[in-house]
Amino acid sequence: MTAPTVAATASPGEGFDVLHREEATRLAELALEGAGAPSANAACIATHLVDAELAGHPSHGLRLVSKYCERAGTPGHKLDALPAIVDGRGALTVVDAASGLGYLALEVAVDAAVGSARVAGIGACSVIRCGHAGRAGAWAERAVAQGAVGIVLLGGADPPFVMASGPGAVASLHTNPIAIGVPAEGPSLVLDMATSFVAEGKVAIASSRGTALPDGAIVDRDGKITVDPAAFYDGGALLPFAGHKGFGLSAMVEALSVGLTGAGAREPAEGALVICLNAGGFRPETEVRASVEAMRGRLHASGREREVLAPGEPEARARAASTILVERDVLTRLRRLAAPAR
Repeated sequence: MTAPTVAATASPGEGFDVLHREEATRLAELALEGAGAPSANAACIATHLVDAELAGHPSHGLRLVSKYCERAGTPGHKLDALPAIVDGRGALTVVDAASGLGYLALEVAVDAAVGSARVAGIGACSVIRCGHAGRAGAWAERAVAQGAVGIVLLGGADPPFVMASGPGAVASLHTNPIAIGVPAEGPSLVLDMATSFVAEGKVAIASSRGTALPDGAIVDRDGKITVDPAAFYDGGALLPFAGHKGFGLSAMVEALSVGLTGAGAREPAEGALVICLNAGGFRPETEVRASVEAMRGRLHASGREREVLAPGEPEARARAASTILVERDVLTRLRRLAAPAR
């Protein structure tokens, strides 16, 4: 499994500083508390942001703290919001994120869907009035950790949109990510993907690092393909992966996570659909895990000129480190935001 290269591997002394997990988490907590988040909310959000850094996805990591703080109190960014289960019918549950960031709400949603799956074999939970929920793969991982298959769809219908169908078109969708987690004998398989060629956060990172984007990732304001990340912020748009297939998948993710759930009728018009399956619902779970592990072995053996990894393995490898490299300007902003709360 390979992904588009957005920026070269960073190292200390090249505009980056080394930060230990504990210090990074505490700085994020202090910054969020200073913007109005109760300590429990701040701890939940900070933990997920730092885990995204450790998993090798700084696009969903500490750089988001300043954005969350700047928008604190606005729809989808109410840092003191507490999610609640507001409806439940059989294996279906509805969670109201109360216009807060989606981290706390997705924890509730995944746990509710897993609980239903244990009883009925399958459980589904919708999340409404939900702000940004971070890395989608985290929620699939949460389901797998509880012995379930997790399918997570995150979408939004509020403008401004960021993804166009192709060159010559204007943006009409968001990146609408999807994540799927499946238990295995070894590390679980976790697919986590935006429906755009590259995630919006990776464009921001390429812009801050002065690196080019892969060809076919974005278009400029005139609808022409470019590799300059600055063009995205000057009226450009992301492009979907795999052309019309990625665009179609993105549309379906919005239809399910926003249209089906009813999130589109609320503010913000962002939502999630979490579906969990009992991993042992169709056959013994041990057989499921063995079958998935056999597939992993086949994938590993298929590499000729380069290594082939199964979904989730790049993140598992990255987590072996206890430190993260943080862009110096991101860390400077983080320390400044955290300072008043010390």
